[in-house]
Amino acid sequence: MASEIQVLKFGGTSVKSIGRIEHVAGIIAECARTQKVIVVVSAMGDTTDYLIKLAKGCSATPDKRELDALLSTGEQMSISLLAIRLRDIGVAARSLTGGQVGIFTESIHTNARIVDIRKEALAKHLEDNDVLVVAGFQGVTPDGDITTLGRGGSDTTAVALAAAVNAAGCDIYTDVDGIFTTDPNLVNNASLLRTVSYGEVLEMARLGAKVLHPRAVELARQYGVKLRVRNTFKPEDKGTLIVGGDMEIFRAISSVAVDKDQAAVAIMDVPDQPGIAGKVTGALAKRNIGIDMIVQSFHPSTDHNSITFTVQSDALDETVAVLNEIKDALGARVVQVDGDCAKVSLIGAGLVEQPDIPSRMFTTLGENKINIKMISTSEMKISCIVSRAAADQAARLIHEAFELHLLQKENAAKV
Repeated sequence: MASEIQVLKFGGTSVKSIGRIEHVAGIIAECARTQKVIVVVSAMGDTTDYLIKLAKGCSATPDKRELDALLSTGEQMSISLLAIRLRDIGVAARSLTGGQVGIFTESIHTNARIVDIRKEALAKHLEDNDVLVVAGFQGVTPDGDITTLGRGGSDTTAVALAAAVNAAGCDIYTDVDGIFTTDPNLVNNASLLRTVSYGEVLEMARLGAKVLHPRAVELARQYGVKLRVRNTFKPEDKGTLIVGGDMEIFRAISSVAVDKDQAAVAIMDVPDQPGIAGKVTGALAKRNIGIDMIVQSFHPSTDHNSITFTVQSDALDETVAVLNEIKDALGARVVQVDGDCAKVSLIGAGLVEQPDIPSRMFTTLGENKINIKMISTSEMKISCIVSRAAADQAARLIHEAFELHLLQKENAAKV
């Protein structure tokens, strides 16, 4: 397909009312004057949360196939309203569900991955229309069942479509100016990053930053999609450009991320034998439960280990149930839970080369009486588990200790 196609994605806050839909339509119409446009839209405002609430009013554990069928209606409402508005102002627009546009997924409900996009059908729709308004967050299985892609899945839809059509770019419109060194609602002098690498953004997304979904960033990096994060309500501003490749380090530290949606689980006193960790993680994987930070502690006096890891809070009950099911077979003593957890992470391309950075981070927290429960490190991040009550203070202290507010001046001239 021709490269003169632009993909635009608008989140739920951008289309939460008819007035905002009219505003978004104006942005799209301007873009459509010079090129074909694919628009990906989320459900209006808190519609998805409302639909989940309705489902749980009918069942404490709604059937996942039926839940997907219900949740997909939120985006269908958005695309229809936006297409109606676009056509009313003279734009040749057509709304399409995930199935209609040819987005096929694996047969996993509520968290499916895209496996194919039917490019021929997509090309035909683009021939006949100037703008395609596509429902984000959804697709279909080869058998025709509706699936959803999990929270933030509309970002993934947009990037996947951009890759499929070799788009000139993919602009993610949201309600913030771009990607910051930390949540500007938390730190009022957080710096706007005008450029950032895929690797840094991927770590930010995985570690709690809410601007982009990590699956979307992974996909953009894999296919070289030119990605930009912009403010719907400042359409003249170019926002943050995510650049290809993890280039030679141009700053050691990029951001601080906070994720309060964490819980720690420990399976205590398992035998110190090969294969135990595999059995634990395998049992969780069968239930599609992802784990994050993990520590195995050896107790030499008893020849037993304790395995501690973190999960998302909404997976806590199911995680504990799985571990209790396998506890006796493993010879473990007990399953323990710490629900008072938040993950505070320092992210940057230069961490591995500067050993003073973790020392400064841990010292800053210690001097301010913030207890660290767990630590995890990689080439581009250092994460600490602290209590939820201490998380915001920890982020502010770390942001100040590494003078990330000064990046605002560094990035002022970049676009």
